Amino acid sequence: MQSCQEIGPWALRVLEHASSCATKSLLRANPPIKLFKLVLLTAMIGVFCLKPYQAVQAQQITTIDREYTIKAAFLYHFLSYIDWPEGTFTDDQQPFVIGVFETDPFGSVLDKIAATKNVGGRPIEIRRLDYSEALTSCHLLFISGKVNPATQKKVLAQLADSHVLCVGEIEDFVEQGGAAQFFVEGNKVRFAFNTTAVDRSNLKVSSKLLSLAKIVTTR
Repeated sequence: MQSCQEIGPWALRVLEHASSCATKSLLRANPPIKLFKLVLLTAMIGVFCLKPYQAVQAQQITTIDREYTIKAAFLYHFLSYIDWPEGTFTDDQQPFVIGVFETDPFGSVLDKIAATKNVGGRPIEIRRLDYSEALTSCHLLFISGKVNPATQKKVLAQLADSHVLCVGEIEDFVEQGGAAQFFVEGNKVRFAFNTTAVDRSNLKVSSKLLSLAKIVTTR
């Protein structure tokens, strides 16, 4: 199999174009199963050969971090496959709130999703949060791998009995009590779910979503 360097710039541009098209397609109005197939396609194409090529051509091109474009798309689709407890929303127009704790690696990607998409008719709101704000105001909270590990543990402990879906990306995030974790395997963005943490938060995750995930259970 050819290496990333052997594939060369022209082939990489083809891969980048395919990834861009897939990303745009998954943000259109499509049936949920088709959307997840498109997300997985993007995950397979978007990360493939990108980082090694960047290392060689870092001074020649500026590339979009497709890893976080893919992760943002997953966060959006998680909302459609998870049920929050009755009484979580006060009315039909109360938005789904995606919180990003301290460090935001997404740029404007989440904001663009929120500006153009909804979940079951509900708008989406993006909030950048720290400890000075109420973390329980979110339905989903993303914690970047750049956040101090000790701080991450404190956040998970604080939200352990809440209805907030905590999503992270450090290696042992779900083992520490997080509900979901992104990881890269075989150059593909994948995710794991801690079903113990999900049950503790009284959230119900669709079996279709769980079938795509690595399942972890903790005490």
